[in-house]
Amino acid sequence: MTKSYTLGRRSIEALRGIDLEITKPGFHAIMGPSGSGKSTLLHLLAALDRPDQGEIEINGRRIDRMNESQLTMFRRHHIGIVFQQYNLLSTMSALENVTLPALLDGMPRSQRIDLGMNLLTTLGLADRAEHRPDALSGGEQQRVAIGRAILFEPSILYADEPTGNLDSQTSEQVLNLLATLARERNMIIVMVTHEPAAAAHCQRASILRDGRIVHTIDVHEGNVGELATRALQLDR
Repeated sequence: MTKSYTLGRRSIEALRGIDLEITKPGFHAIMGPSGSGKSTLLHLLAALDRPDQGEIEINGRRIDRMNESQLTMFRRHHIGIVFQQYNLLSTMSALENVTLPALLDGMPRSQRIDLGMNLLTTLGLADRAEHRPDALSGGEQQRVAIGRAILFEPSILYADEPTGNLDSQTSEQVLNLLATLARERNMIIVMVTHEPAAAAHCQRASILRDGRIVHTIDVHEGNVGELATRALQLDR
């Protein structure tokens, strides 16, 4: 899979031939320094952009062949996306933000409320349901964003630097939540990160450099040091 962008008169190769296959549920990391192509790769996998060449198949369906209307519906029901900036609507409560996909899908209000409150309870946010984002901590906002992303129980959740705006303790809580979701809901979770400490929560890490995957590591307690070393080598 390849992807290039035009910047002025220059053509920038963001991805130069990526071959990535994830077939089993679990928590996976995509690592690499700034400019390595990791966010571009995530946007392609999440159907937010299209590759110049190559195929993207999710749940047996070629998303690179879908039109915009088909992609919108596919994302809503099969893909969850969490961003570093949370992307919550400031005028909506936590409950309204979590249930926004159901509102767009035409679900009746009473059913939306029941679904959203059950999810907020699971996330430990039931007492924050009526609070707007500016009354929530960073960790609470990210949990609301995760709740919104998993409302329809997608088989795949993508997370783009989900702990980038959080302190170390809150980051640990969010990463533990993602690992738990992958395990208990039998989901594939793919997280972009440049932090070895974040990737250490995953089961597998693919490391990018200059638009290519240069290492793939099965992560376990005994090789976290190798993961950190690989990441540091890429920054040199």
